[in-house]
Amino acid sequence: MAQGGYDTASYLYDVYSAADAKYGSPSYWVRYFTPSPNGPVDQSSSHAISECRSDWDSGAKHLSPISSPSQSRLSGTSAEGMADAQTFASALVSVYQWVAPLNLPANNVLYCWLDLEASTSLSTAYWSGWSSYLNTYNWEGLQSRPLYASLYCNPCGGSNHNCSTIGSAGGCFAVWSNEPESGYCGYSLKNLPPWHANNCSGCGSTVPTIAWQFAERGVCGLTVNVDMNEGTLTSNTFLLSARP
Repeated sequence: MAQGGYDTASYLYDVYSAADAKYGSPSYWVRYFTPSPNGPVDQSSSHAISECRSDWDSGAKHLSPISSPSQSRLSGTSAEGMADAQTFASALVSVYQWVAPLNLPANNVLYCWLDLEASTSLSTAYWSGWSSYLNTYNWEGLQSRPLYASLYCNPCGGSNHNCSTIGSAGGCFAVWSNEPESGYCGYSLKNLPPWHANNCSGCGSTVPTIAWQFAERGVCGLTVNVDMNEGTLTSNTFLLSARP
């Protein structure tokens, strides 16, 4: 069954009510965790609780984490990728510890997204460092490894083709496509489009595309600061069991 959700650089408590009313109730939210340029969920314990409370109040109860390091770093070294992944993992654990009813997914597979924008080149070295650290991360020392490196991108875009990079380096479990958007701005979470996400077929990887950002605020002129997505993410997100 198709699922619709939002991603946003805004605080959830600033946008969820307007987004729900105008575009429909989400099944999940995708929000930024450190390292990211905008106010991340993990900036304080009180902020994390407020963000998760708004997630619950929106009706979603599912939170998918994304990290957006400085885009210039993504063409860098394995050491840079590993350092950014260490910061990301630490942020995830902090929020998990601060928000008591926030749980790992039942299948112990949490997709952790790296934000790769259109003008950026992703190096195999950076991706290898970033993905290998997350994929082997020992969650709270419990011998549990629930973090799965995943990539937000235009799959066959990028100067080296993004799918070719992850295909060559390995370690990627899912792709969230930001294309195409042209022709889909008239859809919303109340009326999801037929699935037509770009994927890695023919450009160097068999990693599945599981989510699609079909309507971006700037491209589609949305009046609420959210982007709209389609995809079956809820089995692989943080899950709130109660209102924080």
